[in-house]
Amino acid sequence: MTSNKQLTLAIGMIISFLSLSVYAQSDEPKRNHFSTDGISFDYPAGYSVSDESTTEAQQFIITRKGSSVELTIVTLRRMVLPGELPAAVEHLTDPMINKVALTLGQTNSLERTPIQTSVGPKQAEGIQLQSSGNRKKTGEVIWLRMNNRLIAMAFVRADVDEAVESLLWETVRSSLIVEAPLVSVTNEVAKIEGAIQGGVLNGKALALPKPEYPDIARAAHASGTVVVRVLIDENGNVVTAHAISGHPLLQAAAVGAAREARFSPTTLSGQPVKVTGVIQYNFVSR
Repeated sequence: MTSNKQLTLAIGMIISFLSLSVYAQSDEPKRNHFSTDGISFDYPAGYSVSDESTTEAQQFIITRKGSSVELTIVTLRRMVLPGELPAAVEHLTDPMINKVALTLGQTNSLERTPIQTSVGPKQAEGIQLQSSGNRKKTGEVIWLRMNNRLIAMAFVRADVDEAVESLLWETVRSSLIVEAPLVSVTNEVAKIEGAIQGGVLNGKALALPKPEYPDIARAAHASGTVVVRVLIDENGNVVTAHAISGHPLLQAAAVGAAREARFSPTTLSGQPVKVTGVIQYNFVSR
């Protein structure tokens, strides 16, 4: 084989490899990411998400123009303790199952099958409904408890769209993240399993560094109490802090110290929870 032929063959192989690489990359479905108010998930490009949340629950509906598919995600904003779970599941999912049944039609003859599936790393229970007729439709309603919150999902599509729309179902279920609800520090909460008592957290801290007295505040003879509201995560770490009262020249130092504080994790019925409360810092001018 001549050197020219060898060069031509090599170039041809490189072009073929690059073409295959570009094809493989373009064949990978694009994803969008949705995130708001403690809930996030991915979904394939071409779909739209509508937010129909209320004060009681967050609700998102995913659809695609020209398709039969509809995926609804509902999560209660409040904490659901294990003892409340059966009643909460019934209250949340019964309307969703009825809506799916109406969408499928022929509610009296729908075939209902118990199912189990995964949502992220968690296992979900559910029910599958199927209609009959020339244009068969299938719907699933699943539910689970994640980070002390109850989540339900309803997925409806025509069977002829199954091959395309299953990607939506898989993408959302595998990427869904729901953060733990926020629990305010109150005396009422304190009655449950030794949670922090009262709104002032100074005496409950495992570590409570003292703030430095800023030179500019000292020169101005600034003094008094600075109150910092903090958010403590499930591990006892301060994740946010902001001053809500006190001399402006002292607030930054107090907030900096509050962010370094550490607390014991707070649990409700054995489940770790986020907690809000305040830390007070007293500055004395000398």
